[in-house]
Amino acid sequence: MSQRRNKPSWFPGAATALAVFSCYGTTALIALLSLLGVSLALDDAVWAAVVGACAVLAVVAIALSCRRRRIIWPTVIAVFGLALILWAMYGSYSRITELAGFVLLIAATLGDWRARAKTSAGVDGISWIEPGSLAGQLGRDPKPVIVDVRGADEFDGPLGHIANALNFPVGELPQRLMEIDALKRRRIILVCRTDKRSANAAALLGEAGFRDARVLRGGMERWKRNGLPVEGGARHPKAEP
Repeated sequence: MSQRRNKPSWFPGAATALAVFSCYGTTALIALLSLLGVSLALDDAVWAAVVGACAVLAVVAIALSCRRRRIIWPTVIAVFGLALILWAMYGSYSRITELAGFVLLIAATLGDWRARAKTSAGVDGISWIEPGSLAGQLGRDPKPVIVDVRGADEFDGPLGHIANALNFPVGELPQRLMEIDALKRRRIILVCRTDKRSANAAALLGEAGFRDARVLRGGMERWKRNGLPVEGGARHPKAEP
């Protein structure tokens, strides 16, 4: 996984933890200090503003993370949670409403984490990418290199292939590694009909020193089922560094 992708991965969880602590942590701290005979006055307006700001920060972090993965449901849950928290802070206070808001915020954070886990490293050291996430990356520079490891008949067959994909059948890949050696520092997305052959190809490229080889989860079947664009009958392009 690239450094660019790793940097923001901790932010939604950290922001949510900060929001929870700003609400319940300060309350617990004041209670503990009172038991020790230390009286600490807390301005309700300031406390509500801090809690609200931390909750907003958590929602923004979740939304940005979800945008990269082209999913929306964790953001929707987080927004509902934020609405409940702000209502408890500035509307009609209810401990149940406040708690429900933070439960939704935590659920959204866990949902984002789960979505991120699906697009990152999976079992056996294989890295995966979801079709929606790949579609978004194809619209940005630098674009990932698509390597389709199906046979030539499948590549130009009914399922078609992703635009500008290189066709290297998995059975020929060990003998043709030198043809894509210049791409070792690029992000490579491996594609087949499902994802079995491309998973084997990912293991092979990893052993050959390719730094960022990922497998399209569900392969071309899922890509086409999701209504994403395909091409058919195109000539096979040459690999470029």
